[in-house]
Amino acid sequence: MTLHALSPVEHAPAVVVTGLRRAFGERIVIDRLNLRIARGEFVALLGESGCGKTTLLRALAGLDPIQGGRIDAPRRPAVVFQEHRLLPWDTLWRNVALGLEADDARERAAAALVEVGLGNRLDDWPRNLSGGQAQRVALARALVQEPELLLLDEPFAALDALTRIRMHALVKELVARHQPGVLLVTHDVDEAIALADRILVMRDGVIAFEHPAAAWGTAAATRTTLLSELGVVIDLKTA
Repeated sequence: MTLHALSPVEHAPAVVVTGLRRAFGERIVIDRLNLRIARGEFVALLGESGCGKTTLLRALAGLDPIQGGRIDAPRRPAVVFQEHRLLPWDTLWRNVALGLEADDARERAAAALVEVGLGNRLDDWPRNLSGGQAQRVALARALVQEPELLLLDEPFAALDALTRIRMHALVKELVARHQPGVLLVTHDVDEAIALADRILVMRDGVIAFEHPAAAWGTAAATRTTLLSELGVVIDLKTA
């Protein structure tokens, strides 16, 4: 698959997907899907397990081939996975600077670690980090590249509840500062509501439902709407 770079004139969208198709043998996972994410926009993607959420994210990242359609995106979108994927034999600053081709790589890595609250740990090792701290380093590694598109594949799923809340606040702050377009793949409806400007539900290989923040009511009403789209019906009389 080839990622087609957006021209300088088209800097507003972080990614534009047109008619995307992805299949595994005869099983079609993504079927003529369309998607547009603007710079600075935070989009959350919900859907049942196996519906193609991570397949879409991997296609956007250029990690998986596609069988049809077009992806107009930055050549190197940044990705943060559920596992931090830090190199255990490298210090934190070297992990953050991985792939960064710049004479001032250490200085830029140090600044990124400061942003995620680990500015005093440059020469520390991944083995000494908690799960939340490791994900902070993974975020720093993604954002040090100043990406136009940031892809988050359930990066907080393995964290405890309090650490997850802190990470939500940090991510919102960093996205507001750096202004990438963001696609967050998550199974957590409440996480999507807390973070996103727009929430999408994927079903049958396409974006089946779109819920922009401007159309939200209360958090409870939004949660009920999204759960209904996911096939979960709550009886409010007994809830």
